[in-house]
Amino acid sequence: MKKQNPIAFGIQYALYAGIATSPFIATNALAEETQVSENVERIAVTGSRIKRQDMETASPVTTINADQIAAGSYTSVEQILQETTASAGAATGAATNNGGRGVANVDLRGMGAQRTLVLVNGRRMVNSGTGADSSVDLNTIPVAMIERIEVLKDGASAVYGSDAIAGVINIITRSDFDGFQLDAQVGMSDKGDGETGELNLLWGNNFDRGNIVIGATYVNRGEVMQDDRFWSNCGPYGDCGGWSSTIPGGTINWGDGWHQPDGNGGYKPQDEYFNYVPYSYLSTPQERFSLTANGKYEITNDTAAFVEALYTKRQSDQQMAPAPVTGVVIPNASLPSGPWGDKDVEYRRRMEEAGPRTFEQDTDTYRIVAGLEGYLDIGRGIDWDVSYNYGRNEAVSYANNLVRTSRLLDSVSQNPGEWVSGDPLSQDTLDYIMYNDRSEGGNEMHVASLNFSGELFDLPAGAIAFAAGAEYRKEKGWFTPDEITQAGDSSQSQQDATAGEYDTTAVYAEFSIPLLADKPFVEELTAEAAVRYFDYSSFGSDATWKLGLTWKVNEQVMFRSVASTAFRAPSISELYGGNVGSFDYLSDPCWGYGADPDSPFAASCAASGLDPNYGLAGDGSVMDPDSQIEVTWTSGGDLKPEEAKTLTVGTVLSPNFIDGLSLTIDYWQFEVENALVRIDRQAYLNDCYTGNQNACDTLNIQRSDVSGQISYMEAPLINAGYQNTSGVDMNLNYKWVYGAHDWAFNWDVTRLLEFEQDGIDYTGTLSGMNGGYAEWRQNANLMVKADDWTLSYSVRMIGEMTDLQSPDFEVPAAWYHNVSYMYHINRNFDLTVGVNNLFDETPKYTPSYSDVYTVPEVYDVMGRYVYTKVSYRF
Repeated sequence: MKKQNPIAFGIQYALYAGIATSPFIATNALAEETQVSENVERIAVTGSRIKRQDMETASPVTTINADQIAAGSYTSVEQILQETTASAGAATGAATNNGGRGVANVDLRGMGAQRTLVLVNGRRMVNSGTGADSSVDLNTIPVAMIERIEVLKDGASAVYGSDAIAGVINIITRSDFDGFQLDAQVGMSDKGDGETGELNLLWGNNFDRGNIVIGATYVNRGEVMQDDRFWSNCGPYGDCGGWSSTIPGGTINWGDGWHQPDGNGGYKPQDEYFNYVPYSYLSTPQERFSLTANGKYEITNDTAAFVEALYTKRQSDQQMAPAPVTGVVIPNASLPSGPWGDKDVEYRRRMEEAGPRTFEQDTDTYRIVAGLEGYLDIGRGIDWDVSYNYGRNEAVSYANNLVRTSRLLDSVSQNPGEWVSGDPLSQDTLDYIMYNDRSEGGNEMHVASLNFSGELFDLPAGAIAFAAGAEYRKEKGWFTPDEITQAGDSSQSQQDATAGEYDTTAVYAEFSIPLLADKPFVEELTAEAAVRYFDYSSFGSDATWKLGLTWKVNEQVMFRSVASTAFRAPSISELYGGNVGSFDYLSDPCWGYGADPDSPFAASCAASGLDPNYGLAGDGSVMDPDSQIEVTWTSGGDLKPEEAKTLTVGTVLSPNFIDGLSLTIDYWQFEVENALVRIDRQAYLNDCYTGNQNACDTLNIQRSDVSGQISYMEAPLINAGYQNTSGVDMNLNYKWVYGAHDWAFNWDVTRLLEFEQDGIDYTGTLSGMNGGYAEWRQNANLMVKADDWTLSYSVRMIGEMTDLQSPDFEVPAAWYHNVSYMYHINRNFDLTVGVNNLFDETPKYTPSYSDVYTVPEVYDVMGRYVYTKVSYRF
């Protein structure tokens, strides 16, 4: 294909007009000066659609290359990205057993997975999961096909549109492979569990007018049980197990606290609890199969056709304790005689006889991109491309061993003695009341786009470069719960169906304007500007912009910055989602308030009519509460886009007196307004019972007339939230030769300065609901290459934090050491052995999360993990 003539424009950088006072950090080093030939092809770099000869752009971009990926045991993209220092919060992954549904996400800056845009080869990836999802399931993209991952840590809505608030993940897949390659990997923890296997086949052929690459990947990930780690089956005081007050045999409350059968035909105050730990996964099992293909064919010297295809099937499982049946009020008329007299009673029971609840997902994700690209030899020459991007995700999900509540009540009325005796239920009763839930859902995306890139005219400092284009996108999503769940006749939360669609049309333009060149202290000074106008069927039209400036002092020093606006349109589930129940990890502020008259909640709890004995045992001590409260999540169609302002300011240093050294330092700031947030349930609960009536009205709290426990509470989705976060990134990269070996050292550091959301300061805190916002995160890697071997040693640090709900509780820093050794047996065959978490670092305990006494989305729950890989190619 005909190549363009080189363009004499400077490296792109940006500066918020008049605010270049803070040092900004970029993650790419200054490119070494090279002599550009007439055949150098220009490429697009993540964060800009202007094609250029230099990988440096105005925005901070971290590149994770194939060598770094090959040195680890990664079998999913999520594992790679969650180790970066830019990750925070609590992104869903393998360790998310409760509510994860097998999905893997990335959460840049802790701002939410829905605020990070995921691209494949510069184009959108369809949202995926179990239906009407708001983010991409990273399991759908096989690691074996990845050439590199570019992480843009800046807002980019003016370039890419919605969702690019916290940043952009651009996954570049292999397109120029020639030959055949077979890769296999096996590994497990040193406890003998979590066995994981991966098999990859890759074939490619470069021919006269193009190339084709086809890949197949199979991954089988084994489970780890909570009961198989000492730190997840024992509490902080050695009381092994995770205890729930909902027990087999059932308990009864007739207004005088909870009672259980005493085994002699009577009842006693409840003194037993149920250990749910042995039933639950700590790391969830999963099977995946993927097929991918990339191809290009040159129709003429100036025009080529291209196609990308991807298919992934995922089968995943989660497991939890037997179903709890709670909030069941039994009329006195249905009960045998007992100590409750003429009162109605509240009943709850753990359905241990039926076995654990199991959850299964069977998902299929398709993506195909087809288009033309070429070069117009007019004027200065124009690159162009036109493409159609289709993606679809289909899912069937199951929840097994649930209870039909109407049949339970019917069974109780027909045979109350069986239910209140404390004895196991008969098989006939179980067959009558138990059922398996089946739901269906999916997502679909259509994108048609047209792009141009080239030069306009010369200025004294060089040529003005531009990119412009138009895009049409249509998205729809749906989720249809089982009819029993929709009817509210299930022991799991009632859920409505979700279905909806929207479309959007956008046009954009981007410019790179060289201002000065070859002046004292100004080798290059380049301005950058971009604007995007969009129109949504769901809310109307608006525009976003980007401005910046890059100042390259010389080959050793460069300053750059970008200021922009960004937005995120409400997703299908946010616009059209039906109400859904969620068992959130929350603490009832009124639990046991009678034992602490100085509690800040005591007055409001008493004023609400709660008995002072609420949450107290017969001896006056505070009982262990259930850690989960059922909350109804509500949505609405009258939602507007989130709006954001982003600013990055930094410097890039490549001193010539230390060959191979580069240093970048970036300051970043994100401000999100009109954020679509699910209100902080714990904060609102606490506010409600310290006298804030507005918080009580928002939650719409209802309590049981018998036990006093919360039986209903709402968590609406509103456009009233905000996020303010800022920090500093630093990267040091040094490459040198010593002892006939190639050495490379890379050190990434992120210092979180602030993360505030809806009036709550999360900076330096950890919690089960929100994850971790460590003030310090660091990654360091040393790689040594010889002719026939490669050694890699890496250290990852997650800094100390405080428990969000117990600020006086300090959570220490976690340090993870990984080592791998690759031996090149010959030119065709490589063997790798490695150990992750070499020193078996234990996840850090936090009291505000009582499931596994830690936050599994933040820390490594597997422990020491040993693996080996082989690669054969010809």
